[in-house]
Amino acid sequence: MALLDSTEQRVIDGTRRAIASGGWQSATLTRLAEESGVSRMTLHRRGLGRDEIFALLARDYEDAFKAALWPSVTGRGTGAERLEATLIAVCEVTEDHLAFLAALDEEADRRFFHDTADEARSREGYINPIERLLSDGIADGSIRAVEVEETATVIVNAVDRTYRHLRRAHDWGEERSRAVLIDLVLRGVLPT
Repeated sequence: MALLDSTEQRVIDGTRRAIASGGWQSATLTRLAEESGVSRMTLHRRGLGRDEIFALLARDYEDAFKAALWPSVTGRGTGAERLEATLIAVCEVTEDHLAFLAALDEEADRRFFHDTADEARSREGYINPIERLLSDGIADGSIRAVEVEETATVIVNAVDRTYRHLRRAHDWGEERSRAVLIDLVLRGVLPT
């Protein structure tokens, strides 16, 4: 996890607020500076344009995501038990950032969660923990044989995006959204 200086952290926090209240497209540099409590000149001197600020925000969220999942990835238990704990952590980190994640438009959402290579692939920080748990579960017999990379991509997207949708569009509570979603996803990979 990269250490941020206080100005970078203020910019990240301000950017989250700006996106949550008006979406990424309306988040001008002036608006981002205002929400962050810094001047546009400070952003300019630090080389922080919209793309750089977006990259900071994406890196910060990916770091938070990995930190939330790491205890269950490295903890004790079967692969399936640790996968369940990890999916709970995905819901929790999504909940912590729900306001700005829900306000990302489709293009910003795609840039936020995917590598910029020709083939759209989810960033490793989102997929690698799930891949590890699927592999561990396959090895210990608590998860059925699946194609690990593809299944990890489906799982992380199904949980994160569906959780956001249930919370915002259906106004379901955290517990209900998490319980129903995780039960459904886990049943898809457990042995029959």
